[in-house]
Amino acid sequence: MKRAKIFDKEKFDWALDSALNALYRQDEETFMKRVTDMELSSEMNEKNILYMFALSAYTTSLTSSFIYGGHK
Repeated sequence: MKRAKIFDKEKFDWALDSALNALYRQDEETFMKRVTDMELSSEMNEKNILYMFALSAYTTSLTSSFIYGGHK
């Protein structure tokens, strides 16, 4: 994934936090609205933003699996 320029860092950070909260609540509609907010406040497109979330979830899963014994 290429490095993207953030135009409005405050809005991007707020949208990211809100998107993570929506994921935790399994609120798909709010999550996708926040992805759109992230898209508008940066050079990233929707595909790259969703890829960022998937990559983060994957690496977090690998780390927790290793720490909690999934590496056996």
